[in-house]
Amino acid sequence: MSEPRVCAPFRVGIGETTTSHGSSPSDVYTTTDPGICADVDTFGQAPILPTDVSVAAASNLLVSFTSELSGLEADTELLLSFTVTDDAGNFVVGMGEWGVSNDPRLHDSKTVMWSFDDVAPGDYDVFVDARTDPVPGPPGGGNTNNNPAAALEHCALTVFVVPAA
Repeated sequence: MSEPRVCAPFRVGIGETTTSHGSSPSDVYTTTDPGICADVDTFGQAPILPTDVSVAAASNLLVSFTSELSGLEADTELLLSFTVTDDAGNFVVGMGEWGVSNDPRLHDSKTVMWSFDDVAPGDYDVFVDARTDPVPGPPGGGNTNNNPAAALEHCALTVFVVPAA
């Protein structure tokens, strides 16, 4: 015979919002561009929406980039990555490329997120790198024989600074 389970009481709230906040200091930094924030081809474009971020204590950074994508051909992939540099412009940390595609007749919205763990206190610049790659075709960018392009519009880069536990 099993022991009876005790369930904690709960509340149901219609339309009630829930919020939470990390330990101090938690910050959110956002940079937006309501127009075209980048015209991208196989040669790449960086930095896109560089955002100054201050980290007061060892923290995790959660980075999000959202944009509308237009002009990308059906046989082309858009590759996005995040980079974090220090005040002197030195590379601190980055992530590999995330590939996105779209229907060439549409203006698709895309969001890419990545987290960077245990970033030391200091001032940083966080930004997006972007390039296109023909598919099929030789990867690697700088493809002068087949150089498809795309436009990134209505862009937002958001960085959440959350102190590490």
